[in-house]
Amino acid sequence: MVTAIITAIVILAVSAVVLFLFYRSKSVAPGSSVAKSVSSIGTGEPLRVRKGESMAASAGAHQSSNSSLKDRLKPRYTALAVLMAGIFGSLSAKLWSMQILSSDEYRAKSDENQLTTIKTPAPRGRIYDTEGIVIVDNKITPTIVADAEVAEDRAVLMRLSALTGIPYAVVRQRIQDTNGGAQAQREVSSDAKPRDVAFIAEHPDAFPGVSVQRRAKRVYPYKGLAGQVLGYTGTVTDAQLDAIPAGRDYQSGDEVGQSGVELTYDGYLFGSHGAKVVVSDVDGTVHEVRSETPPAQGSDLYLTISAKVQKIAEEGLRELIAPDGVIGAGTGTSGAVVAMEVDTGDVIAMANFPPFDPTHFVGGVSQEDWNRYNDKESSGSPLLNRCIAGQYPAASTFKAFTGMAGLHYGFADSSRSWNCGGVWTGFGEKYPQKCWKVEGHGPISFRQAMVVSCDTVFYEIAKNFYDGATTLGMEAMPDYVKEFGFGRKTGIELDGEGEGVVPTPEWKAKNWENAPEQGQWQPGDMSNMAIGQGNVIVTPLQMAVGYAGIATGKLPKPNLLKEVRNSSGEKVVGHTPEFTGQPNARQAELDAMRDALRGVAEEDASIPDLLSQYDYECACKTGTGEWAEHDGYAWFAMYAPYDNPKYVVTCVITEGGAGASAAAPIAAKVMDGCVKLGAGSLDTQLTPTEEVKRSVPYRGTGAGRVD
Repeated sequence: MVTAIITAIVILAVSAVVLFLFYRSKSVAPGSSVAKSVSSIGTGEPLRVRKGESMAASAGAHQSSNSSLKDRLKPRYTALAVLMAGIFGSLSAKLWSMQILSSDEYRAKSDENQLTTIKTPAPRGRIYDTEGIVIVDNKITPTIVADAEVAEDRAVLMRLSALTGIPYAVVRQRIQDTNGGAQAQREVSSDAKPRDVAFIAEHPDAFPGVSVQRRAKRVYPYKGLAGQVLGYTGTVTDAQLDAIPAGRDYQSGDEVGQSGVELTYDGYLFGSHGAKVVVSDVDGTVHEVRSETPPAQGSDLYLTISAKVQKIAEEGLRELIAPDGVIGAGTGTSGAVVAMEVDTGDVIAMANFPPFDPTHFVGGVSQEDWNRYNDKESSGSPLLNRCIAGQYPAASTFKAFTGMAGLHYGFADSSRSWNCGGVWTGFGEKYPQKCWKVEGHGPISFRQAMVVSCDTVFYEIAKNFYDGATTLGMEAMPDYVKEFGFGRKTGIELDGEGEGVVPTPEWKAKNWENAPEQGQWQPGDMSNMAIGQGNVIVTPLQMAVGYAGIATGKLPKPNLLKEVRNSSGEKVVGHTPEFTGQPNARQAELDAMRDALRGVAEEDASIPDLLSQYDYECACKTGTGEWAEHDGYAWFAMYAPYDNPKYVVTCVITEGGAGASAAAPIAAKVMDGCVKLGAGSLDTQLTPTEEVKRSVPYRGTGAGRVD
């Protein structure tokens, strides 16, 4: 507005000068020196009297010439005057409108330009286990913050550096960081020492623009316990700012969920910003605080996870794989355990090994830790949630589902028997396939084949499907297996879940589209699938859902969220169990498979002795997924109690060898924890889960398939 007024004054002055010159030219005397000067414009010569011409005549002639020049210039001066008058009139009207008619509106806009709203971060909601044990908390810590202009005050920067012990350059860099907004105060030091806080409070004149605030930081009381499930937080990314979910007010610099539960349920955990309205200038310097609203903490989550059962699972994995705190010094190199309620889908434990501690991500993960976490050879990929994203050969635990297919289509029943000679040549002498027991099992029934995991019986079932493809279709067996949830995601609300693979002719052709000869469906593809080898890939969570389907006849949708409570402790969100399918299985078929799996618990080699120490009856199955030149993937799956199934547990150990010796003891102990949890008698000491940072090359046990 000031600029407009100055411009109007300048234009008015110029107009006045032009008009003054115009009118002055009209009043100049004909014989004056000015007249003479003007009369000679354009001639370049002085005024002279021609020979024989009188002075009067000469003067008259010049006077006539002068009048003629004025007549020619008069329209131009007039047009210029009109133009100047028009411009001045327009500016005057605009100034009148701005200063008089719209003064209130412009004054309000001016005030708005001076006022800035600064958002202050809110504490995230806490996370509890199913019994109310807090597993993710907030710690309110004194934090030294500084206004933006402090970055240009060398004296204050030097004092801050000397006080906190943080290098001068780092202090200045932190204060220059605009991630939190131009006017927001910048964090210099979190979890400040009491003496530093006291010194700043006692010497405010020495630290202008510096203050101490109490801010919340994420705390993990049990460190790496359920780390892959809980996930971690981090500064909001550009991608997240570009696609802010509905109902959330992300601001640059906010801490938001980046993985696991922290990411999935960020909408509940993320609090409401505080707001401080300040008067600031164009440089961002704050001169006055007009109003301030405190931040509101996010809602608290109660998970279905039991911290105690989770600890049992994690300790079992550690004792097996890294008994001396060194990966490679025990049996196997990594592992996963899932425990779930069969009738609700509530996940009780989801353990991974190696573990990782989300504490290292608070305030930003260091490059050293990030490199270590992503070094597969030395660290074992601890950030990977193997329970949902680890995809493994299913091994003989898959026989429960191909066996169900055989029962459903009439290729197996309780009255039929087969003969296992150790080597099977059902697809021709040129294509022999071996049973894991190379000397053979001899005459054997379907139930006994499940108990001792005889491969020959399942080769025969596969051959029946292959030979019957003209009427049933080549995909009859894989399609039936998929009814138990394989080959697709379970639907758990965690990011990164794998789908697994149930191979079909179509899948193989697509997977090998660049090598068509290898993409042809062969009889061996069917027989390998029947025993859970070949291209069959599953996740531990899929296996848990599948066994829950056998135990109950329905497929539960896995769930981690028990309830959400607001800051007042009121329940605002609950959970209702969901089911994703019901396998097409007759009751007699389910009864036959359940009885066979019960036989594994009662009759299979070392399994009865292992289970005798626990006060529950169960159904179960062992397995070993083959891996060329490595010990196999040790599997164990079980559900209990047998007569009234409540829980299912699955366990897989990479390079663990035999499932009966590596995976079964861990799963059985976890099942015991689930049963005691349900009875209210579980008494497990909770201690932090520490990361394992040492590893040596794994030599393996050399154990072959025995299940």
